Amino acid sequence: MIKLSIPYLPASYNKVVKFSGWDRQAYKARWFDEIMVAWRYYQQDNKIPNLPFKGAKVTFTVFFGDKRHRDKTNISGGLKYALDSLTIRGVGIIEDDENYPVMKCDDYYVLEYDKQKPRTEIVIEEIK
Repeated sequence: MIKLSIPYLPASYNKVVKFSGWDRQAYKARWFDEIMVAWRYYQQDNKIPNLPFKGAKVTFTVFFGDKRHRDKTNISGGLKYALDSLTIRGVGIIEDDENYPVMKCDDYYVLEYDKQKPRTEIVIEEIK
C-alpha cells in the first residue's frame, strides 16, 4: 500500500470543463508536480514495492477546510489529472488507467473535513 498526502484540493468537474486550454494544462501540471513531490517524500521514508502495479485500487480522500455540501461525482471529475499522474506516463506507480480491471476507483472518493489541514490523500493498493 502506498499513501500520498497532497496539500492541494481538486477543482470541481464544473470548473475543470470551463478551463481554457492553458488553464487546463496548468491544472494538470500542478497535479503532476504535487504528486511527484509527495511520491519523492514517500520514497525517502518507505520501502518501495515492485512497480508499476498492473492492477490497483485507488482511494482518494479529500479533506476540505469547511463543511459545505459537495457532490462526490463532481469532485471525482476534478481528480482525473491526479489519477493520470499516477500512471506510467506520470510517476509510474500504476500501469495504466484506461482499462477497468487495472483501476477500480468509481466508488473510492471520500469527502472529509479538516479545517486545520485541507488536503487530498491518495491510497494505492495493488490488486493481484
